[in-house]
Amino acid sequence: MDMVIHSGEDISEEFLMTLLCQVGEARAACMEAMVVARQGDHLKAQSLLKESDKALVAVHKTQTSLIGFDEGAGKVKMTLILTHIQDHIMTTMLCRDLAEEMVAIQHKLTQLEVQRNESYAEANI
Repeated sequence: MDMVIHSGEDISEEFLMTLLCQVGEARAACMEAMVVARQGDHLKAQSLLKESDKALVAVHKTQTSLIGFDEGAGKVKMTLILTHIQDHIMTTMLCRDLAEEMVAIQHKLTQLEVQRNESYAEANI
């Protein structure tokens, strides 16, 4: 869901809950990517990061629409749920960046372990 906001009525409870769920999906994909990377499945981890990116792009478009509608004039009523959603968006974007680094580190560690095991096997032949 990436919605364009035309009026305050577009910012319904359903809209907000959908946005919250969407950002939650992005965060869950990031977290799963790190778990999968630790298990050695680098390709699946990369796929999960891309899945997270798709959700975050939609979330960011919707967030940009909210900001554009507000125009800095206070048209969007800042509720606790909207503040909560904004917090989730920011932390999920940070989580995405960190997940990418963790997946890369885990991939490098896996490669080094494979090389070490191959060297050990060759030395013991």
